[in-house]
Amino acid sequence: MENVDSNFTKVSELRTSSRGVNLRVHVLNVLEPRSVFSRYTGERHTVTEALVGDDTGTVLLTLWDKDGEKVEVGKTYDLRNVRVTVFKNSIRLSLGRNGEISESSVEISEDSVNKDNNVSEKVVTRSRGYY
Repeated sequence: MENVDSNFTKVSELRTSSRGVNLRVHVLNVLEPRSVFSRYTGERHTVTEALVGDDTGTVLLTLWDKDGEKVEVGKTYDLRNVRVTVFKNSIRLSLGRNGEISESSVEISEDSVNKDNNVSEKVVTRSRGYY
């Protein structure tokens, strides 16, 4: 598949109903990983959240287990087939089972990231589909 910008959605275009989205984002911050337990299996998992963004805004990316080790502050990544989830009335990105993350061949500079539009700070509800 060609690495063309038109294949990528912008952060400001994310909606609670978005699935199978491709984004190119710069990592601004990676929070300390935390342990959680699956409410279904009781298994312990590690959850890492990263604040990522592009020229239209920022959003929290939730990474589970080993995926949390794949991101570094200051690098640009291509996210493929990711989905938008809602956690505590806040939009988050998730790789899910079919999502992929890889270092991008195209760099987004930190200075070009729109830090004033954090879509994860907007209160959303699951039922509407849009915020």
